[in-house]
Amino acid sequence: MIRLLIVDDHEMIRNGLEALLSDESDLMVAGFATDGAEAIAQCQKMEIDVVLMDIMMPDMDGVEATAHITRKHPDTKVLVVTINEQGRYIKEALKSGASGYILKHSGKDEILAAVRTVTAGKPYFSGDVLTRISDEFAKGEPTGNNPLLTKKEAEVLRLISLEFSNQEMADHLDCGMRTVDTHKRNLIKKLEVKNVVGLVKYAMRAGLL
Repeated sequence: MIRLLIVDDHEMIRNGLEALLSDESDLMVAGFATDGAEAIAQCQKMEIDVVLMDIMMPDMDGVEATAHITRKHPDTKVLVVTINEQGRYIKEALKSGASGYILKHSGKDEILAAVRTVTAGKPYFSGDVLTRISDEFAKGEPTGNNPLLTKKEAEVLRLISLEFSNQEMADHLDCGMRTVDTHKRNLIKKLEVKNVVGLVKYAMRAGLL
């Protein structure tokens, strides 16, 4: 059973998420919070597997609360559920330790998939968020000691995030499948990650957005 904490300062959102999740046999809404400080208190009182965390809240926002929860309760995953899809909000949330980031207009299937994915220890981003990240990454400039990506590598990263197949990427870039594979291997090697989500998270943590 996955124990959930819903954190949002709007009652309508809290009730809506509860109604959406309560019918699932493997999920249980264990509690609610209206701001970051209350979320921290709830995590101290009970065992929570996944916190559905809003970003913009009074008193203590979701980013600060996420940092505290993931530091004090490393087994608790935080899934950001917000209307904010700007790169800086995504970057701040992931730096604070969030395992995933989806938007409030996401459908039921995506919300359920996100909850179950982060519970399994894997990161999850909604399609809209991946598109935003990849677009901004492609326009960003490398800083500090981060590896320098070529324009082709940045474009491949964007297309991967948009769920292009290898053949679709080859057609879009007007190159062969072998070249696409080479770009992907170079990205993973340069950024020392295992998959595309790792690539995107690394780029954001490194300040490339």
